[in-house]
Amino acid sequence: MEQPQILSGKRVLIVEDDYYIASDLASRLGTMGIDVIGPVADVRSALREIQDAELLAGAILDINLGGEMVFPVADELERLALPFIFATGYDPQVVPARHGDKILLRKPLEDDALASALLNATYRESVSQKEARENRLLSALSADQLNTLAPLMQKVFVPRGSLMELQNQAVSRVYFPLDCIASVIVIAPDGTRIESGLIGHEGMTGYGLAVGDPQTPYELLMQIEGYAVVMAAEDFRQAAAQMPDLRLLASRFARALAVQVSYTALANGKFELRQRLARWLLMVHDRVRGFSFNLTHEYLATMLGVRRSSVTDALHILEGDGMIRSTRNQIVIRDRNKLAVLAGPAYGVPEAEYWRLMARPLHGETAETSSIPSISAKLLGGVHTN
Repeated sequence: MEQPQILSGKRVLIVEDDYYIASDLASRLGTMGIDVIGPVADVRSALREIQDAELLAGAILDINLGGEMVFPVADELERLALPFIFATGYDPQVVPARHGDKILLRKPLEDDALASALLNATYRESVSQKEARENRLLSALSADQLNTLAPLMQKVFVPRGSLMELQNQAVSRVYFPLDCIASVIVIAPDGTRIESGLIGHEGMTGYGLAVGDPQTPYELLMQIEGYAVVMAAEDFRQAAAQMPDLRLLASRFARALAVQVSYTALANGKFELRQRLARWLLMVHDRVRGFSFNLTHEYLATMLGVRRSSVTDALHILEGDGMIRSTRNQIVIRDRNKLAVLAGPAYGVPEAEYWRLMARPLHGETAETSSIPSISAKLLGGVHTN
């Protein structure tokens, strides 16, 4: 899918109070062939543009407009059924629950993420059974069960940097990743942030809904962009109530993720940075296709809770030992077995626990283990199997 071609000719409103950011954003959208409306810097001007503009395709909204919140604009766009995304450098927790299902990107905005978010806001795909089964949790359901869920599911592209869940807010959508990876972020009261877990095609987000908890204590950030199957939270809740297998699988995944989070705490507290980095690279590799993925050193530092220079030094050591090849924006796995040896006891137990839990029979029936390939297969064989 060529994003610029699909977006070309669409009319998009920019609501942004920073002159330089607005000008740069308008220029970048223009290179994609988008017909920019504005930019405008306040709510009144934005509402006037919405009223006057013809064939408006959507909008990009900064949240804080010089102390004035943009939500009246979002409400009007919602009333008119016009798609929009939020782009902000402020705390995303100010987004009200009624707009909790909207894509939210952190500034500074990357061109690819911006184009993907706009495309995702204006374009939805249905989901085939073959596509749904690329998610290992969904692959454990029967064909009849997937047919029941099909009208509730959509396939969406989730750009890197998207905030999928906000701390202490209600979950609005449930994602079943196909080839993307989300980071579970713990945020302390003083704003300190660190990653505590990863969710990829082995599981789902919003798993608390299966046990009656609609709220999340974490922030969920898309780390490696890609496609996911998505359902509205209420649709998932009702489906789980009527489909015991779905509820059971969600609960088992929640259990497996709790084990992963506990081992992240162990790794952070007891292992040196090189071991933690090796573990983290193995976990990402478990959840991507191929041997390479795009990540910056800055992002790695945030995820591991260390300084950027420390991450760069550790990457250089791993590269010198032939385990990886690293550039500013990309990491290539060269020798997975060496990474596993370096990670040692920091890696492997949560992966094996996931397999043990997900391979258990559903309601006493024999489990079709071939439909739930173990992410620990790479650990055992040292070969990427995707």
